[in-house]
Amino acid sequence: MTIKEASKLTGVSIDNLRYYERIGLIPPVPRTKSGIRDYDEISIRWIEFIKKFKKSGASIECIREYVRLAQVGESTKSERRDILINIKKNIEDRIKELNECLDITNYKINNYYNVCDVVTKELVDDWKKRDENNND
Repeated sequence: MTIKEASKLTGVSIDNLRYYERIGLIPPVPRTKSGIRDYDEISIRWIEFIKKFKKSGASIECIREYVRLAQVGESTKSERRDILINIKKNIEDRIKELNECLDITNYKINNYYNVCDVVTKELVDDWKKRDENNND
C-alpha cells in the first residue's frame, strides 16, 4: 500500500508517517525494489498502536524505546511490559483526574438545575397568582 493510502487509512498525514519512521516511532516500513514505501498490514498495525500510545499521553521517547525493544525481540519482553505498566498507571491517573472533574461538573450542573428549578417554580407561582387576581 502506498504512503498516500496508508495516510488515508490511518488518518496520519504523509509527512507525519515519514517523520514517525525517520525518528524510530514506527519500525522501518518495507520498500519496493525502487525504494518506495510499501505499507503492509504489520506497518499499519504499528501506526495504529503508536496512535494509541500517543493518545495515552506516552512521550515520544517512551514510544521509541518500546519500538526499539520490540525490534530487538523476545529478550526485551519484561522491559516492554514495564513500559506498558507505566503507561497504564499514567492512564489510570488521568482517568482519576477526569472523574474528579466530571464529579464537580455534575455537582455544578445539578446545583444549577436545583437553583433554576426553584426560581422557575417561584415565577410560575407568581404568574398563577397574578392570573387569579386578574380573573377576580
